[in-house]
Amino acid sequence: MNQISATTTGRRLATVETIREIAGIPGADAIVRARVRGWDVVVRKDEFRVGEACVYFEVDSMLDVEDPRFAFLAPRGVRTDVDGRRGHVLRTAKLRGQYSQGLAVLLSAFPELGGVGPGEDVTAALGVVKWDPPLPAELSGQVRGPRPGWIPATDEERIQNVAAILECPAEWVATEKVDGTSMTVYVDPESGIDGVCSRNYDLLPAEGNTLWRLAGERDLHALLRGSFPGRRAVVQGEAYGAGVQGNPLKLRDQRFSAFTLRVEGAEVPRADWPEWAQAMSVPVREEFSFPADVDRALADVDGMKSAISPDRQAEGLVWRAGDRASVTLADGEVVRASFKAISNRFLLKHQDS
Repeated sequence: MNQISATTTGRRLATVETIREIAGIPGADAIVRARVRGWDVVVRKDEFRVGEACVYFEVDSMLDVEDPRFAFLAPRGVRTDVDGRRGHVLRTAKLRGQYSQGLAVLLSAFPELGGVGPGEDVTAALGVVKWDPPLPAELSGQVRGPRPGWIPATDEERIQNVAAILECPAEWVATEKVDGTSMTVYVDPESGIDGVCSRNYDLLPAEGNTLWRLAGERDLHALLRGSFPGRRAVVQGEAYGAGVQGNPLKLRDQRFSAFTLRVEGAEVPRADWPEWAQAMSVPVREEFSFPADVDRALADVDGMKSAISPDRQAEGLVWRAGDRASVTLADGEVVRASFKAISNRFLLKHQDS
C-alpha cells in the first residue's frame, strides 16, 4: 500500500513572492492584472514592475485592519471569526471583467521582513489567520478539544500554488469539490475513543449534532474498525445539504461524501480504499481531461454543473492520483498527489453565503 505521512502544517496564507507578469485590462486605464505564482491580482497601474518583490496574501486571509497597512480594507467589510478575531477577509472579486484573487503589497512596506526571500512563508510573522466562519450549534456542538494532532486538516492546495504538479505522471482522477463543511470520523484503539471532528475541533457525542448523526447513520466507526482492526483510522469528507453553509446545491436532506482515508497517520490512495469508502466517495467526474496548465484547470471548472444537483453550479474539481498518495515535483519536493481547482464564477456567487 503506497502511503504518504500526514502533516499538520498550516496554510501558507502570506508569502514573499515576485511579480511574474503585468498585463493591461481591456477598457481599464487605472488598473492592470499582475500574475503572482498562479494567481491573478488586480493592482493599480504603475504600482509594480515585473520582477519586483511583494508580499502576497491569498484569498481567505483575514487581515487586521488596525494595522495601518491594511486599514484601507476596513470600508470593504470587517468580520469576527470563531475565536473572536476581527479583520477584513480577502475574497474573489471581478473588476472590469478581470478576476482578482488575493492582495499584493510591496515588500518594502514590511520592514520587519528584512532578509526574507521569495517563496518564504510569512503568515505567522504578519499575524495572518484563515477566515473560518462561525458554525451553527447543530454543526459545532460541544467540544472535547482541538482536532487530534495526528489528524491533518482537510484543506487541499489550490492549483495556483502547485502548478508544477501538472507535470507529474500519475493515474489522475477528477472528483467533484462539494461545498459544505469539513467532517472527520476516526477510531483510536489506543485511547478507546470513537471521534467526530469539525474542521478544527473534536466534538463530544451529542443528540442533535449533524456530524455525529451522519456518522451514526452511515455506521462509519464500525466500518473503520472492521476494515482496519486495531489501527488508528480516519475517514474525512464533506457534510452538506439542507442547513449547511447556505446549501448551494439546494438539497432537501443532509449527506456525507468521503474524499480522504488515513490509516495510522498515512493517506491511503483511492485504489486501495475498501468498497464502502468507494461507494461513499464524492462524485468522480470522468468527463474531464487532466489539465495542461493552470488556466485550463480554472477554465474547465468555471460554470461547471454538479453531478449531485445537475441544475446547480459545482464548486469545482479536486484532482487526486488514484494510484499513489504523493508525487515528486521537478525540484525534488514531495507533495500530496492532489490539488483543487475552484470555479471563480461559483466563488463570486457563493463565497459570502
